[in-house]
Amino acid sequence: MMRTALALALATALAGCDGKEGSGAAGNTGPREVRSNAGRYTVTFTPSPDPIPMNQLFDLSFRVASKQGSKEPAKVEVDARMPAHGHGMNRVPRITRLPDGTFKAEGMLFHMPGHWELYFDVTEGGTTERAQVDVHLK
Repeated sequence: MMRTALALALATALAGCDGKEGSGAAGNTGPREVRSNAGRYTVTFTPSPDPIPMNQLFDLSFRVASKQGSKEPAKVEVDARMPAHGHGMNRVPRITRLPDGTFKAEGMLFHMPGHWELYFDVTEGGTTERAQVDVHLK
């Protein structure tokens, strides 16, 4: 019983932060940074509105920096899913590359509270790397 109470208290204290970067009602605000799985890319992103709201549309502004110094990735996709529920978002965001080299993903929607995984898939030269960050919404 004591162990369960301690685990619950710890989980509550860490909501919105998992050692990577978190977001959401209890999480960080402002720009966040996440590296791709093989470390080739760093994605810096800011949601709008910030923090990410539940069951309301939001956008992501982001920049992709390559460790190898390449100019721009050929393709970037953004998606999210709830691994515990086995589903993703009910919407497909529209991604636009802006003239200054940044990207904007419009029409994102986290339709329920809980643990979401936000993905940035960066494809260049036939290789895709995923930058993934956990988002906890209450």
